[in-house]
Amino acid sequence: MKQEIKLRYFNEGLQIGLVSWREAYLLKGGIRPLLIETYKGRIVYREKGSGQRISYNRLKGGLRKTKKVFLAQVPDWLHDLSPKKQNPHQTKA
Repeated sequence: MKQEIKLRYFNEGLQIGLVSWREAYLLKGGIRPLLIETYKGRIVYREKGSGQRISYNRLKGGLRKTKKVFLAQVPDWLHDLSPKKQNPHQTKA
C-alpha cells in the first residue's frame, strides 16, 4: 500500500523535507521518516538507529517553501490495523 506525502518545506543542503515541524523526512537514498526529540530543551531531528542530531534551527536556516508530493510504501499490516465498525445490532455474549 502507498501513502501520499505532501512536503511543504524542503532543505536542499540537508535533503530534509517537512510536512510540519512534527513530521519530517530524510530524502537521501529514499524517503525515510525522522524521529522528533528534544535535546537540552531544543527540538532535534534524528534518523532511527543514528546518533546524529539535526537541530531545528540548523534545518530552518535552509528551508524553502515547496509543494512536492511523494508516494511512500507503507507495510500492509498497518492497513489491517484500521478500526473496524461494529454492527450496533450485534449482541455481546
